[in-house]
Amino acid sequence: MALGPTLGFQAHSEFMFGLGDLPSSTVNSLPWVTHEDPINSLSIPTWIIHFSSVIEYLVAMNLVWNYAEVTGNEKWKGLTWGMLPLHASGICACTYHFFYNASVLQILVTMQAGFTLLGNLTCAIAAFRIAQSNGWTLGELNPFSKSDDEGIVGSDGAAAMPLAIAEPKESNLVLVAKVAAMTLFLSYAVKYGELGIDLGFEPNAPAALAMVFSVPAITAFTYYQKSQGEEGSGFSFFGGEDGEKKSLSMDDVKKFGVAGTLAYVLTELAFWIVAFPVAGTALYQTTGHWPDVFNEAGDRAAVLGFIFAGANVARAFVPVRLGAALALAPWVDENILGGEEKAE
Repeated sequence: MALGPTLGFQAHSEFMFGLGDLPSSTVNSLPWVTHEDPINSLSIPTWIIHFSSVIEYLVAMNLVWNYAEVTGNEKWKGLTWGMLPLHASGICACTYHFFYNASVLQILVTMQAGFTLLGNLTCAIAAFRIAQSNGWTLGELNPFSKSDDEGIVGSDGAAAMPLAIAEPKESNLVLVAKVAAMTLFLSYAVKYGELGIDLGFEPNAPAALAMVFSVPAITAFTYYQKSQGEEGSGFSFFGGEDGEKKSLSMDDVKKFGVAGTLAYVLTELAFWIVAFPVAGTALYQTTGHWPDVFNEAGDRAAVLGFIFAGANVARAFVPVRLGAALALAPWVDENILGGEEKAE
């Protein structure tokens, strides 16, 4: 039962000349439409909020990266990487709504919360590293410091720092226009475009997880390419200097020392973090209930069986996993080990 005034609007009522929602007759006349718009589908303004948040966040990540290049403080790039889990959290929400909030995909809601928690932690770590690079110390948190000026950065000293300025590649007006255009296009394309395909109406956990992880993976790959390009080397898992192919092995990872080993451990942990939700969802779709791995031996065996099967399939992608570890090793060295490998 709805409480409060309805203002005369019903589900999918047209308003704002189609900017809110298109008339039902117009939607049904579109040549590709084969499904009725579900009653719980998002309106255009709600999709605009979701997509604008995702796009603006990508813009913010890029601005932070550019700020690092202009100021010469590489620690700011760590903030861009730290923002990546929060970016994945936004993709979780969009994917869940793409499948019309299907109850069998509740795992996406849990994943969104997990990515948000992880992103808050990584952004806090990145902010701490930036503060340290600017001379901040933990002693400044002490309100009862014995010295009035110990560990305090004076305003005069801060003002004496040169202001780094870079010419913008495009005006703010052009940037706003691009964000608005992309937001509107994606909102209409997803809301009315998916009415012509079956995917959104047939909840599919593997497809949903692929959507969730692919977009952040592309974003991460983009910034990895940027970081490698700045160092004069490109991104290549396969191929030596003369262009001939070579297969990756654990020896290639070990060449990075502690950073390589830790990166490999992190990639393997990522596999298991993903494996359990996927296995649980697969069991749910098979049996109709979520696994109780603590109290039910049958559920525990089934989940482990799914994971074991997935692990065997993953063996075929060993070069990709090793390549992911190699790609992650420089970041691990810089952001976790503090550049100790390079120092040696």
